Amino acid sequence: MSSLAPPIACTESMAPILSTRGMKALARPPLLRCAVFENQYSESNPQGLINIGTAENASPPSLSPPVHVTLGPYLGPPDVSLMTDWLINFFATKQLPMTYSDFTYGTALGGSTRLFAALRHLTSNYFDARIPIEREHVIAGSGCGSVIDLLVSCIADAGDGILVSKPFYNGFSASFECRNEVVPVGVELREGFEAGVEAIAAFEEALVQSELNGVQIRAVMLCNPNNPLGFCYSKEVLLAYCKFVEKHNLHLIVDEIYALSTFATPDNPTAQPFVSILSLDTLRDAGCQPSRIHAIYGSSKDWSSNGLRIGALISQANPDLHAAMESSCLLMKISSAADILWSGLLLDPVGLPTYINLNRALLAESYARAVSFLKAHSIPYRLSNAGHFIFIDLRRHLPSHNAQGKLLATPLEQEEELAARFNRGGIIVARGTAYCMPVPGWFRLTFTLRKDYFELALQRLEKCLGLAPTVSVAFKSTEDVKDRTKVVIEGVQQLSL
Repeated sequence: MSSLAPPIACTESMAPILSTRGMKALARPPLLRCAVFENQYSESNPQGLINIGTAENASPPSLSPPVHVTLGPYLGPPDVSLMTDWLINFFATKQLPMTYSDFTYGTALGGSTRLFAALRHLTSNYFDARIPIEREHVIAGSGCGSVIDLLVSCIADAGDGILVSKPFYNGFSASFECRNEVVPVGVELREGFEAGVEAIAAFEEALVQSELNGVQIRAVMLCNPNNPLGFCYSKEVLLAYCKFVEKHNLHLIVDEIYALSTFATPDNPTAQPFVSILSLDTLRDAGCQPSRIHAIYGSSKDWSSNGLRIGALISQANPDLHAAMESSCLLMKISSAADILWSGLLLDPVGLPTYINLNRALLAESYARAVSFLKAHSIPYRLSNAGHFIFIDLRRHLPSHNAQGKLLATPLEQEEELAARFNRGGIIVARGTAYCMPVPGWFRLTFTLRKDYFELALQRLEKCLGLAPTVSVAFKSTEDVKDRTKVVIEGVQQLSL
């Protein structure tokens, strides 16, 4: 006689359900589209999409054999475009060692003693930090988005709001809303005056209106240098925001992830240079308690390393906030391997200044090429001196009908169709409305690609917009690479003198 239990009769049952949060996430589109990853252009996939929408200072790999040239004591990139290959060669040459603690939970929950030392060195030498960074000032995590997410959970409740000027980086919405259900309250500013003290009046109005609507404002978020507009805030304006948050008992969060991605350009010779919030005496100069001030920084943008996933909060006078965030920061702890790589570069006495100078030189060169293209086609754009992108005005190129001949009734529909046309033409360009730009028709054009890939992207852009062709594409030979590398290195050496 069998001891097996009788089979359970199959009955119809309900499917397992997601939580309310899960259902909201199900309806929310991903921050990055899957197509960006699944069909990228390369020499082996010439029909793939060239991404001139995502802010990455990187270039796809070449199928050609690597060409190594001397760049200071390190091997240089096969095309010096812009910095990815330099980093690969730097890390391969340095062979940074791991220690016993790297195989444990490490030397601190919110980072490591090595990372704290690296951030102290960087901010003291390149951010003019007024107070040197200490361990108790930093909470590091797996990317700035994760750090902002945890920060917001500790300073705001569900339904509260954070003021941020339009247009703004769309990742802020994800960090505010996804899990915290905190509302990004966009502040519309007069075009061309986003960087001035005039903005404070609009922030005052937005705060009052939000609270009348039942949304309690808890903080102001600045992106300095600005994404997507590419400008830097002056000391005067930063202090004006400090006075504003003190007046209304708010926090001030300043995302400085593009701090060192500034560049000189004759296109914008009087551009405001970067001023870090860490360099200011907010109490003396604005009557603002330093406990309100929180800087965000990470490896992604200045260091061409979106994939390392390292972000850090630097808040130098709020031990309660630090303790609150440390209680759960293990959930976003960075890997020792990523820590070793970034800290190793930041602490390298030759590699650090070499990287920064070379990066700025290449940013200036790439920006100049993009501006030349825009001027050749009379495409209006916002002057910039920071970041990986230019905000361009394509309103006169918005189509009146879609690909099926249907009349498009609104500018927003027309912008959607132009973006779709770009995709069909083999490029991705970021839509301005994705950054809460109030007026449809603006796009964010990323120029930090390998040179020949960028030229091909511009050629495709011309075809999509029906413009007269001005771009010819020639993939670089080994000799071209060496010649261009030599020119750039000589320029960097001059910059370093």
